[in-house]
Formats: sequence, C-alpha cells, structure tokens
Amino acid sequence: MEIHPHYSLDEIVENGLCTGCGLCRSVLGAEVLTFTNEEDGLERPREKRPMSGQEKATLNAICPGVNVSVPDTVDGSYDPMWGAYTRLVRGFASDPAIRFRAATGGVLTALAIHILESGKADYIMHLRADPERPMLSMVQRSFSREDVVAASGSRYSASAPLVGINQALDEGRPFAFVGKPCDATALANLARLDARVNELCRYKMVMVCGGFSELSKFGELLDRWNMEPEELTRFSYRGNGCPGPTAAETKEGRVEGVPYWELWSDESTWRSFYRCKICPDAIGLSADLAALDVWDDGNATQEDDGWNGIIARNDVGRELLEGAVASGLITLDEEWDTGELDRCQPHQVRKRQAVKARYAAMAENGLPYPRTGDPCLDGISHQPGSEAFEREKSGTLSRLARGGHLRPESRET
Repeated sequence: MEIHPHYSLDEIVENGLCTGCGLCRSVLGAEVLTFTNEEDGLERPREKRPMSGQEKATLNAICPGVNVSVPDTVDGSYDPMWGAYTRLVRGFASDPAIRFRAATGGVLTALAIHILESGKADYIMHLRADPERPMLSMVQRSFSREDVVAASGSRYSASAPLVGINQALDEGRPFAFVGKPCDATALANLARLDARVNELCRYKMVMVCGGFSELSKFGELLDRWNMEPEELTRFSYRGNGCPGPTAAETKEGRVEGVPYWELWSDESTWRSFYRCKICPDAIGLSADLAALDVWDDGNATQEDDGWNGIIARNDVGRELLEGAVASGLITLDEEWDTGELDRCQPHQVRKRQAVKARYAAMAENGLPYPRTGDPCLDGISHQPGSEAFEREKSGTLSRLARGGHLRPESRET
C-alpha cells in the first residue's frame, strides 16, 4: 500500500482525518492558521497564508490524524493486538466518591491526584466541561485534588486539549497529561521534533477510546427534552455512577437524563467522526498508561460500582500505578492477561483487524489515509482477498461514495 509522504492541510481536513487536537495551532502559530468552530463541535484549522515547505513537513510530522507513530522501544511484554505492557490489572479508585463521580472506576483521576500529591509534576493538563458551554470542553490545568475531581468524568464531544502545549513547554514546568490515545500520539510525534516534550511531560495517560461524537447526537437529546444549549448549567456525558447517565440541567433547575446503554444501544445512531472509524490506535500505544471499561463484550447493561482495566505500557506507567496503590489511592483486585482485554473490548480488536482494509478503500479512491509505524498491523489485519477484508473494504467504499468521510457542511453539498 502506498505511503503518502505529505498531505496538504486541506486534504487532511476535508477528508475527515483531522482530530481537532489543536497541536498544529499551537506549534505553527496563529500567523499561519486560523480555526473555525463547526456544527459538529470540531474546531478545524484553515491556512491564513500558504504554508512553506517546512511548515507542511512539520504539519505532517506532528498531526495524529495522518501520522500514527508507535514507541521505538518496549520495556516489558508485547502483544500484537494490544501492544507493549509491563503490567495488566483491574482496579478502581479507593475513594468511593471519586469512583462514583468518574466515568468508570476513577483510576485516571486517582493517578492524577497521586502525581500532584507526591510532587511528581506541577500540574495536570486535561479537559473539563466548559462552564459557559457545558456540552463542550476546555483545557484545564489542575494543581490540586479538588481541581482534578471537579474535571472528572468522560467528555464525548470534540476537544482541543493540545492547543496550549507550546506555551506549556515554553514555561518549563513539569506536568502530566490526560487525554485520548490520538492526543498521546500527537505528543509522541511532537517529541520527535522537540526534546522538551519528554523532559517536561512526565506522564501521558489515556482512556481506551471508542471514538468521539458529533454534537448533533446530543443535540437531539436536548430537542427531546425541550432544552436549548444556552439554558444549560450542566451536561454530563457519563459519570455519577458506572457508566452513569447522560444528563443535562438547566438554569431553572430542570434535570433530564437517559441511561448510557439506552443512548448507545443502536450503533447506527452513534455519529462518530470518520477519523475514529479508521483509527489504528484507539488503545493508547504511545501512552505510559491506559485505562479502559471492563464490561463483558464491551457493553454496559446496568449500573455497577465501577472498575478499570489498566494497561501500564512501560516502566514509567507501572511505577506510577504501583506508587498510587502504595499511597492508598488505587485498589487492585485482579491481575489480567490480554484475553481479558479481548473480552472487555472486542470492538477494539475488530477495528484493529479492519483498518488496513479500510485504508485500501481510501487508497483506491485516491484519498489520504493515516500512516502508521505499527509493525503488528500487517500480522493481525484481515488479509487481502479474504472475505473479512473484502467486506470491510466494500463497506468503506460505500461510506466514501455517500460522502461519509466529509465534514457535515461538505456532505450537504
């Protein structure tokens, strides 16, 4: 399959590969790029002036939408499907209040608290609900337990967690990052160009990701509840239970909610961004530690107490986890193997097996697609000519033919 060395910004954006992370905005600067807020919730970059050859090369090197790098070294074991790991285990935040408020078992929240309280970093860079626009997210620097807990809970809408990364590196203060796998990829890409990333970003932690959704998915909920976005004081995608309801509250105190499993029961209504459907790494290969939901077959059918599967990917992640356990912030209850990951996240297995076929469909249409250095994809992917490969390729060809990879505005034209 041909690897394209450079894509233009328009090719990346118009063909649904932009993840909206904000990295290009931070690195290339406001004199080069402007951003548009679009109806699906994603902020998309636009050129203010034509990029130079060096700027275009930098864009392609750092953009996680098109360059999905993997670590060069492995500390412990390696599984072709799940990548490197030094420890696999199930656990949860020891504090019941944190465990309840967080989206699953509260492990990432507890780890962030441990980092701050043990002095391992000055602050946590992560997301919280925007208090002015609760359906959207904003970057937060958390300096205390209270800050971290206030920002806990999943955010299912698009976000730009790396929009301030260059400023953070310029300041020179050590920090930890919590985000999506594609955000950790973006940081790993940047680290290959800027040594300050590995010096100052002491920990990269992610949730194993099922993809994020266009705002229209949740706008329909507001329509059903006869609410307007401007009325909201709170919009919770998950949390306050495991998985917890998707819920909204207005300034007048009216509250509506829907059970998680009801909202996500019909996959045809998910409206995930196209880039999420072709993601070769939704499992956090570039992170130090990844946390995941642990429901059988990947589906919640009722509320439970909340557990996380935990993948410590290297010695940094393992030592962080074990330090948080020693401090009493995290409780571990089961050692795992990769078979447990297959059981709890079968959709990740299916996607990893399918992406090469989906890329073949894009290549056949002359479209850009993500390039990745993952050495395992060839071995675990459906093989060309097999029934599964042709089925995945055909499905993607149909999606492309109806413009399913395009931004909403382009689909309408």
